[in-house]
Amino acid sequence: MKRLLLIVLVGCDDAPAVLDAPVVPQDAPPACSAHFTGNFTETATTTEACATDGMMLSIPSTFLVGPLEVMIPAAAAGDFSSQTVAAWSASATRMINHDTCLLAAGDQVVPHGAFTLHLASVAPPHGTLVLDQPVRATAFSNCGATLVEHVEVAY
Repeated sequence: MKRLLLIVLVGCDDAPAVLDAPVVPQDAPPACSAHFTGNFTETATTTEACATDGMMLSIPSTFLVGPLEVMIPAAAAGDFSSQTVAAWSASATRMINHDTCLLAAGDQVVPHGAFTLHLASVAPPHGTLVLDQPVRATAFSNCGATLVEHVEVAY
């Protein structure tokens, strides 16, 4: 019995395992920050980029079924709006109890909604986006009193 106890004690003397995963500092600035107001209120931040080259954004939210997907084609840095960009879209789905609410804006939906985009850099994408999306209720659904979702994104 004494030998078994000695072996167990020796086995516990190993140094703790070292993880190879990078550690994100607690005070690291967010790579993407979005503030939602209107139909719901939330501030969502991520440490990973939410924008890709070609100006596609994927913005997470705990209130949405999936991320808010935004597509605004921009090949160069500058200021853009829903008045100056011909083809653009923004869409997401929200469930309230069993009711389906669609947040949709773009050149292919009516009303279109609106956006302003300040693109400071294309590669990597960096800038700000302000987006107003109409909230559409599917048949027999109640999506609340406020039928516009206002989103401000810094990335």
